[in-house]
Amino acid sequence: MDDGIADTFRGKRTAMEFDLSRVLDALPAMVWIALPDGQLELINRRWSEYTGLRLDEAHGWGWQAAVNPDDLPTLLERWRSILASDKPGEMDARVRRFDGQYRWLRMQCSPMFDDAGRIVKWCGTATDVDDFRRAEETLRRRELDFQLIVDSIPIPVAVTTPSGEVEGLNQLTLDYFGKTFEELKGWKASDVVHPDDLERTIADQLKAHQQVHPYNVESRHRRADGVYRWYNVLGLPLRDQQGNILRWIHLLIDIDERKRAEAALQAAHDRLARASQVASLVELSASIAHEVNQPIAAALANAQAALRWLRREPPDLSEVREALDSVVKDGTRAGNVIDRIRSLFKNAPPSLENLDIAEALSEIVALSRGKALKNRVSLQVQLSEGLATVRGDRVQLQQVMLNLITNAIEAMSDVDDGNRDLRITAGRDDDDVFITVQDSGPGLTQAALERVFEPFYTTKPTGLGVGLSICHSIIKAHSGALWATNADKGGAVFSFTLPISTSANSGISVQDPVMASQAPQSLADIIS
Repeated sequence: MDDGIADTFRGKRTAMEFDLSRVLDALPAMVWIALPDGQLELINRRWSEYTGLRLDEAHGWGWQAAVNPDDLPTLLERWRSILASDKPGEMDARVRRFDGQYRWLRMQCSPMFDDAGRIVKWCGTATDVDDFRRAEETLRRRELDFQLIVDSIPIPVAVTTPSGEVEGLNQLTLDYFGKTFEELKGWKASDVVHPDDLERTIADQLKAHQQVHPYNVESRHRRADGVYRWYNVLGLPLRDQQGNILRWIHLLIDIDERKRAEAALQAAHDRLARASQVASLVELSASIAHEVNQPIAAALANAQAALRWLRREPPDLSEVREALDSVVKDGTRAGNVIDRIRSLFKNAPPSLENLDIAEALSEIVALSRGKALKNRVSLQVQLSEGLATVRGDRVQLQQVMLNLITNAIEAMSDVDDGNRDLRITAGRDDDDVFITVQDSGPGLTQAALERVFEPFYTTKPTGLGVGLSICHSIIKAHSGALWATNADKGGAVFSFTLPISTSANSGISVQDPVMASQAPQSLADIIS
């Protein structure tokens, strides 16, 4: 090639390189070009300004001076691997900026081929990803810290997305269920929740997620050994500063022992209630005997009189007829007493009726007179005229009356004989019928007034503490109220109200589900 042609070629090449340099400088990124062997050939202005290196300083392998020494071996190894692959690649390394600060750069490159398929250049870009990497590292550390915190919680913990998908589980959860994270991600279809509780659990969680409020669900979960235990699952939403739900935290609190204790306590309550009723029946035996003996004794006397009239000559049939009529009346009276006692203690479900409260109360007073006489208690009964009827279960309401009267009699055991007064009052107050039982005993302390209707609370040395609790449940189930106060002149006063039964509003209907669910076990069940 003669000198003229060579000069022309060099001139065109210089012009092309000048044009390429202008193009590279105009690009809004750090751009570099390397030779097939990896040596740097060209950089644009942005690359130079960022690193503070001129092209003559970075040319060849001079660019290594800007790389953090700790990252250089790994970067060179990666760069050689890309060169050998003849394929695009990327590398990350810390590069010194013009101000001396090392920042993470991501270098991405692709080979440029000629017509023969040979690599003639490597074209690449460099992007500052330091802020991104720091944010990524911060997020990674937060996630790690979060997982460490979750793993340190001494109960099973699950983390779900706002849609309910399982995102994280602490180690205790994995150990408890004996399953992997992947297996527990599909907990709705697995056997970790008891089949009888699964539908309810899912429904409660879905409702909480839709309404965005915490939830509290009791359900049984299957342990790794196959045993189901009761857990209280507490779901708490985790929000950002704008109030948006980021995650749900689910805490599984073992309440199996508590559930067992509750069941045992309920069983004990039932047994004590039965024992209480048996004790009440024993105490009423004297009153029952008195009530039954009176008509039987009268019937016996009239029958003997009838026999005497028959032995006369001639027999006085009119006197016999009158005596036998009395026998029939006395027998009916005795039968009525037995029927009242049987109805009070029979094993029968609640029977709702329009009840004459005055009649029901009179029957219980009659049954209680024997106990009152035995304990030298003066019994006074005041019934208002024309008391309205109430709707309820006769046996249960008489059980309440009997319990209040019996308690009042026993409360006066330490009072002088002449001062043992029991006053029973029944009347009407607006839309309610009320009954009060007032004794002349020592009254109730403030602590007793606050707790007298609690199960198992009693002021009696040998009391069981279930009678008044049962009474309170019965009156509440009848839409009434039962409370205790102290009389002004001493003694305790127990009062209860019941709504009046009307044609427009009969109170509790026969099919009332509330009555059926709230009514406590009757004394009939206890005696049977």
